[in-house]
Amino acid sequence: MIAAIQPSKLTGRYTAPPSKSDSHRALIGAALADGFSHVAPVVASADVEATRSALEMLEAKIQIQDNLALVQGISRTPAGHIRIHCNESGSSLRFLIPIAAAFGIEVVFTGSGKLPQRPLGVYHELFPEKGVRLKRLESDELPLKVTGQLHAGRFLLPGNVSSQFITGLMFALPLLDGDSELVLTSPLESRPYVDMTISALARFGVAVEETEQGYRVAGNQRYTPCTYRVEGDYSNAAFFAAAGLLSEQGVVIDGLAGDSRQGDREIIDLLLRFGGRVSAEGEAIRISRGKLRGIQIDASQIPDLVPILSVVGAFAEGETRIYNAHRLKLKESDRLVSTTEALRALGADAFCDDDSITVRGGKVLHSGVVSACNDHRIAMSAAIAALFCDGEVLIDGAEAVNKSYPQFYDDYNRLGGSANVRMG
Repeated sequence: MIAAIQPSKLTGRYTAPPSKSDSHRALIGAALADGFSHVAPVVASADVEATRSALEMLEAKIQIQDNLALVQGISRTPAGHIRIHCNESGSSLRFLIPIAAAFGIEVVFTGSGKLPQRPLGVYHELFPEKGVRLKRLESDELPLKVTGQLHAGRFLLPGNVSSQFITGLMFALPLLDGDSELVLTSPLESRPYVDMTISALARFGVAVEETEQGYRVAGNQRYTPCTYRVEGDYSNAAFFAAAGLLSEQGVVIDGLAGDSRQGDREIIDLLLRFGGRVSAEGEAIRISRGKLRGIQIDASQIPDLVPILSVVGAFAEGETRIYNAHRLKLKESDRLVSTTEALRALGADAFCDDDSITVRGGKVLHSGVVSACNDHRIAMSAAIAALFCDGEVLIDGAEAVNKSYPQFYDDYNRLGGSANVRMG
């Protein structure tokens, strides 16, 4: 699909959508609990639907109506010999592989888009000595057959790869008979996502203890049902926060918890560093324009913010450099390249290497055609950049937003944008 976007200004009051990351964790925790849990609000993005469908294949029962999920947990070991399609969701895949192994059942995992090429090397290295066999059925990582019973023990894994591997193990290890230890062999990146997992587990009565080397997880724990309130999503609210930063009147954002463990809450401090104006309005935040200047940003803990921060850099005076971003090469697209190409298609002065993006601000952006590269964060970032171009911008592959934020263009237009989404 094509989104045809005219220059405009976004302003008004906006409520952040529920966090995709928190939704994954809440639904999985509820599915592993023996009983009924209520999870809300839940928006059926493509990624969340992938997790929901996978959990139903594992014999959880999940009903979602009016953004409320009623989850009946898995009450017995699921039947094996099943196929779980994770669509394009790396979280669904990496969270659920260890859970299937903890149940000791045979599961074939499949996926779409770039997911079959996204690496699973950590599990290939760890699991054979712990009783689990992973067999690639084709040349890519997926389809992947998982068989065998996961054993408790000591797991050595790097901290500078995706935190999704750590989260997957944290969900699975409490189900095993013995105690386990996660030993990190390099500094932990994306730590906030691990903190989110530990917080979510605690709400279901499961404890994880931090150690000097990593984490200790006791076995024979039981997930207990609960009522789970999903946080507002800083990752997706960041796009509208950036839009507010680039307009005089700004945007007021509701629904973001001030004590959230989401790493992407750093967007607020980063916009302040750019020179934006941020003020509290009750429990909401108003973000509006100031005199913007380029800054240096370490992306090791906030990789998902890099595309939209690059857009902000294009409108800031001077140079913005975002570094420690090498893991972006393994997302839905190579985001170092796709972000740079999107900005350059609109006339920005941007370039990248294998670990960073540099944007020199101050140039007037013009009309053009941007490929979303089948990446939701590229599509949404381009839509924000398009607000301030000198003519119409076309986003090819605009439907990519459905992965995490299907109502993005509705919210965009409600705040005063002009996005006409049509078949390409």
